[in-house]
Amino acid sequence: MQELTASINAKNVIDLEKAASFLGISTATVRNWVKCGHLQTHTNDRRYFFHLSDIENVKNNITNGDLNKLNGRANKSKAERTFIPDEYLQDGVKVDDITKIINFVSENNINISIALLLLSLNLLQKEKLILNITIQDLIKQNFTFTNNQIGEEITAWLSEVKTNNIKSDYSFLLNCVIPKQRDTLGFLYQSLLAEGTKSQGGSYYTPEIIVNEIIKDYTKKDSKVFDPCCGTGQFLLAFSEVVKNPKNIYGVDIDEIAVKIARLNILIKYKDQIFSPNIVCKNTLFEIGNYDLFSLNDENIRDFDVIATNPPWGVHFSKSDIDRLKTSFPKITSLESFSYFLKKSIDLLRNGGVISFILPESILNVKTHKDIREIILKNTHIKKVSYLNRVFKNVFTPVIRLDLEKSEKENGQIEIYKENETYTAKQSKWKNNQDFIFDIHANGVDTAIIDKIYNVHHTTLAGQADWALGIVTGNNKAYIASDKQKDFEEIYKGKDVEKLALSNPSNYIKFTPEKFQQVAPIDKYRAKEKLIYRFISKYLVFAYDNKQKLTLNSANIVIPKIPNYPIKVIAALLNSSPYQFIFQKKFSSIKVLRNHIEQMPLPLWDKEIFNNIIKLVDETIENSEKFEILDNYIMKQYSLSLEEINYIKNFNK
Repeated sequence: MQELTASINAKNVIDLEKAASFLGISTATVRNWVKCGHLQTHTNDRRYFFHLSDIENVKNNITNGDLNKLNGRANKSKAERTFIPDEYLQDGVKVDDITKIINFVSENNINISIALLLLSLNLLQKEKLILNITIQDLIKQNFTFTNNQIGEEITAWLSEVKTNNIKSDYSFLLNCVIPKQRDTLGFLYQSLLAEGTKSQGGSYYTPEIIVNEIIKDYTKKDSKVFDPCCGTGQFLLAFSEVVKNPKNIYGVDIDEIAVKIARLNILIKYKDQIFSPNIVCKNTLFEIGNYDLFSLNDENIRDFDVIATNPPWGVHFSKSDIDRLKTSFPKITSLESFSYFLKKSIDLLRNGGVISFILPESILNVKTHKDIREIILKNTHIKKVSYLNRVFKNVFTPVIRLDLEKSEKENGQIEIYKENETYTAKQSKWKNNQDFIFDIHANGVDTAIIDKIYNVHHTTLAGQADWALGIVTGNNKAYIASDKQKDFEEIYKGKDVEKLALSNPSNYIKFTPEKFQQVAPIDKYRAKEKLIYRFISKYLVFAYDNKQKLTLNSANIVIPKIPNYPIKVIAALLNSSPYQFIFQKKFSSIKVLRNHIEQMPLPLWDKEIFNNIIKLVDETIENSEKFEILDNYIMKQYSLSLEEINYIKNFNK
């Protein structure tokens, strides 16, 4: 045993958590890769220790694109590709000028800190804050600044780079054409950063129009403002358009280069004033609140009037950071980075102060984020939610703007802006929603219809059903066939699931569950009756199955267990127009989650209505064109008006 322990403690062996951190993936994914044979454990037990050399080889394979199985989402954070956020270029700026800079830096393999230092000097020359400078002047530190504080910033930056790494060939960066933007240096930094670096840190350039609108709505000339993850200072520069005193502008970020740029940005903006910017390289979540943060009194780094930012999303924290976060933020269980920044910012606001954050739409309704929604509802008045859709290049997540006032208004009205619609909701209603869901997609008319359906005496599937995921083989090429073979049977994907019935199968499998990566208990697949539904879908699509068919992981299973409640009635309801309407208005998801289905109301109608629905379901299974008759019958039972029925039908078109 001592020999095994010594082996495990050896420097060339790492545990599960360290392997996951090294590869930039979750521990669950590491376990799956072990099961699929992509990783080999150091020991034969379930404690998951790995040879460091094996983990390094896998990482190299991912980076080089040699491991196809792993070239998915986990690999995105390793991407070395850069891209220009060109949709944010101001009028008159040429993409070609920026492309020349990126290519020059890449072709000469220039350290990004040195590249940004030279580009900063280029900008300072154009702003007439330094006389024309050469590479030799820089190496010899033979330069003069018209602003002493800017001189100190550049001298400090220069002291952190090796001057022998600054080549005379780099003079192009001192003299090239650079874009005239509000955050010119930040724009160049974003363009030079590898996509993987941005993905890991959740760092993306926010469209200027969005930033401007936030600042215009809440900032006054004497406001005390803060960006807790300020990057290169996009929001800080927008604040500076309104705030007269630069000492009222505060920023923090963990990216050293970004902070250097942000400090220069503010110094250039207020170039006629003498001051040291309140912008520092620290960790807001752990260090803000300490007396030494800005070398000011602790009272100066709280009680802000406005806090605005685009916080990082989906950051992979180290194990030590997770331990600290659990201690500092015990009510946040999701480990989601934007939730920590929201909670911290609420604490740092003065009463009546306002937060405006750019966030993924998932904060509104995903169960994981129930924790931060509850904190928001208990500690703030939600002033506004604006649905912005997809605004970040190469990021496909819909985005919202969330504005919060530090207040205890119980029944405040929430303004909701979505495309061309503007409407309001009551915060008290969101407090009563299951999991505190912020259902912004339902306007007043929508809510009235949904309430009418929910007001009918009903039950739900919560606690009254068995659930099962479809099969994950781990290697579909090895186990799945497109033609029927000996000992093979049909297996259904999500695309094979239609309303009430399965379509003809396109795949077959030899059912050997012991070989598969993920498989539910066999009795779930072989249930006498079950519902099979598409997992990835904007719509509810449920098929009735009484032939014990198998499914792949894009088609999941629910087996209702409600006494005297026919499964075909549940299938009819979940496929119906009113339930499509509820699903999209309440959850607006591209995944059909168990939590969503469990919230759908199952009306306790009488036996005659149930029998009529069953008859119509059987007829529709035989002839899909009869679905409309079934659909109309269900809407009739809810006493929906003709106007409401047409409203639902038009929406579902």
